[in-house]
Amino acid sequence: MVHHSWLLFISAVLALSAASSPRPHIILIVADDLGYNDVSFHGSEQIPTPNIDFLGYSGIILNNYYVSPICTPTRSALMTGRHPIHTGMQSGVIVGTQPYGLPLNETIMPQHLNKLGYRSHIVGKWHLGMFKWEYTPLFRGFESHIGYYQGCEDYYTHTYEANLEQWGVDFRKDTELVWNYTGKYSTDVFKEEAVKVINNHDKSQPLFLYLPFQAVHSGNGDGTNLQAPKEYIDKFKYIQNEQRRIYAAMVSALDDAVGQVYDALKTNNMLNNSIIICTTDNGGPANGFDFNAANNFPLRGVKATLWEGGVRGVGLIHSPLLQKQGYVSQQMLHVCDWLPTLVKAAGGDPSTLTNLDGYDSWDMLSQNGPAVRNEILHNIDPQDDSSAIRVGDYKLLMGDLGSSWDGWYPPFQLDGDLQLLHYTNFSTLTSESPSKTELRKNLLQSYRKFWPDSAKTRMKELQSYWATSDVYSKFSHSHADKSENLNMLDFSLNFLSEKQNVDLAAGGAPVTINCGVKPANASTNCHPEVTPCLYHIPSDPCEYNNLAYAMPEVVTAILDRLKNYASTMVPPGNRPYDDSGNPKYHGGAWVPWQK
Repeated sequence: MVHHSWLLFISAVLALSAASSPRPHIILIVADDLGYNDVSFHGSEQIPTPNIDFLGYSGIILNNYYVSPICTPTRSALMTGRHPIHTGMQSGVIVGTQPYGLPLNETIMPQHLNKLGYRSHIVGKWHLGMFKWEYTPLFRGFESHIGYYQGCEDYYTHTYEANLEQWGVDFRKDTELVWNYTGKYSTDVFKEEAVKVINNHDKSQPLFLYLPFQAVHSGNGDGTNLQAPKEYIDKFKYIQNEQRRIYAAMVSALDDAVGQVYDALKTNNMLNNSIIICTTDNGGPANGFDFNAANNFPLRGVKATLWEGGVRGVGLIHSPLLQKQGYVSQQMLHVCDWLPTLVKAAGGDPSTLTNLDGYDSWDMLSQNGPAVRNEILHNIDPQDDSSAIRVGDYKLLMGDLGSSWDGWYPPFQLDGDLQLLHYTNFSTLTSESPSKTELRKNLLQSYRKFWPDSAKTRMKELQSYWATSDVYSKFSHSHADKSENLNMLDFSLNFLSEKQNVDLAAGGAPVTINCGVKPANASTNCHPEVTPCLYHIPSDPCEYNNLAYAMPEVVTAILDRLKNYASTMVPPGNRPYDDSGNPKYHGGAWVPWQK
């Protein structure tokens, strides 16, 4: 006769195996308009992001990672693995009643993953078309959605204004409009809904959670542009500039939400079989662009431009399934690489995916292996006649790049910084009064002293898991191991590519950009609307020194690559506005209006 306790043991083992997904859970987090200099792992001292930092420092920080310069193109590339020039999404974004979207003949990420047994959910922003139901998430592979279809909206009323004549509610639970979220901050709503998805998920099946937050995009143009709960705004009193202070609060709320999602995975015993990706959709709208106060400094340019500030993305991947972790990846990676990379990580065969522009980069990332790509087409936009491409170490730009937004913009700090704060405004003694310079320095010292203490509590909370779990046993500790009483202030990781120790509890060693001295002619040595400009990005990431005249043979060779891409491009899918989609005809709401 079999002993009763032995039967219980067998039942427990069977239950445990049944509750474990054979494929990894995938959590894909997108921050909207987050600037390169808006996370503390890139050196921001104004804004602590301990949760995002933790994922990056103990995972892989992507330091040569690129996205499209604006929202809809990036999201289309993320979902399809195809460059926007091949899907008609290369020019601008879908606005209001424009009747177009990501073409229906494109198979997107949840559809690919569903074939591998995944349950796919989206929480947050869509922005890939909504004029017909077929273009919306539940008709494209997601089984649930809470969020909105358009590009932006008010964070509390959840209404979207396309223009003064087109305004209405844009918030849904699955396909149903919901009106009872008024007054609830969208970052909190999406955080809570994402946690619900994780808590309610059948752990025996793999989960794909696509979590594109609204934060930190501006709200409506004619409304309150930057919005955050008062308790978050009050944390940043050391930032005198009101717009930057509110923006910092928005980032902090987003960072806390990322931490809550991490905690939910941990609580549900899913963390050791999860892949977490954090990415921005484009560079930050700095210096007041799009009513915002994001920052990309010291990179050049802003969102919607092809300068590094518009296309160099904040990105990381965090997973115990990676063979090597705790390093800074210098290999080129493009947003359209995520689809084949995640299909490979999920146990699928990327070679079966057709017409992709993305490269399977899973082994490269997991092993810190050789780069799988050596060039990135940033964009070719025939509507505004602009283009940019990176081939090897060189980047070529040409056309109308928006010369009014091609500067270097430090983060807002003082009240007066709202007025086009170019790099030289306070970098020399002659450009600012001594009293303002002294005030700026004092504020800098105040937030240097302030934020590590406020961030350390959350960092310790996250790291406490480290000391009690073997999920991260593959990480090498420089002077501590699991058997010891781990002191959070003494714990460090070895950054393989940087050859330095990283103190996680103090916020880590930021991966910063050093551009050297800005030449006097940096703003005038490039006229891309007249002739192409060439930059050597590894040595000149701030795009100071135009090398086109000194290296004409390189310009010619890269122009040939650009022409090759242009020959494969499809026309932009943009369509004129159709006022029949105006919310005033649909009960004050944005709805799919065409049959």
